[in-house]
Amino acid sequence: MRGTFTTQLTFCLVLLVTLVVTGCGLTDNTRASARESSALRQVLNDYIATYQARQDFAFFLSFYADDIQLEDMIYGFAVKDKQALAEFFNWSAGNVEILDGEQTYTLSEVILDEQQRRAVIRGTYARFEYEGREMGPWRFTTVLHFNPDNKITYQQDWINYRPRSVTDGGSNLNYPEN
Repeated sequence: MRGTFTTQLTFCLVLLVTLVVTGCGLTDNTRASARESSALRQVLNDYIATYQARQDFAFFLSFYADDIQLEDMIYGFAVKDKQALAEFFNWSAGNVEILDGEQTYTLSEVILDEQQRRAVIRGTYARFEYEGREMGPWRFTTVLHFNPDNKITYQQDWINYRPRSVTDGGSNLNYPEN
């Protein structure tokens, strides 16, 4: 009977130690995952703030991977790298002046899937003047994909452009071959 008690006690101690070690391992993994998640969330927040302020174009571009792919689904424009993205956005062109407040856009929704490393942001671009022509406000939805380095590798924009003449000549990106 004494051997049985010692065996049971040993079994319980081994089980307890195993649970404690396993629990610590899960806690460390959970903390590492939380750090990675909070890092991605911080990058997304910084990206949004930088884009809204529209002051530092070089910093704005730093959020993108060199092989960024962007599709503007309504305008019908696609880019395949950071240089083309810089030419497309080109904050120094057109003498843009925000007419409604100081931010380029306001947000109505931000969804971040940290496991898939994807975000969806929705909002409204403020009214602005571009080359002497008033435009906006424009509602938008943007989908972003991030790589493990927290750089944007894919962006899909759905922007309700007005006036419609802004989009004349764009490709129909509903067909993969365009």
